[in-house]
Amino acid sequence: MASVEKVVEQSLLYDYYGELLTEHQRRIYEAAVFENLSLGEIAEESGISRQGVHDLLRRCDAKLTQYEERLHLLEKHEKNRTLCESIEKAAAELKSMYHMQETDRQVKPVNGDETTDCSLSCEENAGDEKQTLDFLLAQIRQLLEEI
Repeated sequence: MASVEKVVEQSLLYDYYGELLTEHQRRIYEAAVFENLSLGEIAEESGISRQGVHDLLRRCDAKLTQYEERLHLLEKHEKNRTLCESIEKAAAELKSMYHMQETDRQVKPVNGDETTDCSLSCEENAGDEKQTLDFLLAQIRQLLEEI
């Protein structure tokens, strides 16, 4: 795993489960992950050996990972984020379709005839549009139920 990806994962796990660590563990973990201090700097600051800092960080990583394996809070957060993105996409499609529907109802010249009335074609398309809108609304409802 790349260094940046590991830091992001550590940060997310800490956001969810950091309060379950002791104050000492949190202080050391924050210094390493968020302040990007070296093992030597942390060891000097906290009065323990570099090896002690290294071991403590490994144990913290293992604990945070175990909490996620048992509770799945981060996994649930990602699922909800994906569902929300799907809802936003469906809502944008609805908005786009509504805008298209309103645009279609405007009178537009056809073959140079400025008085063309599109009300008949709008009525013909209304059934298809309603089915599509109903389908998208059903998808949104289903996504909301999953959250």
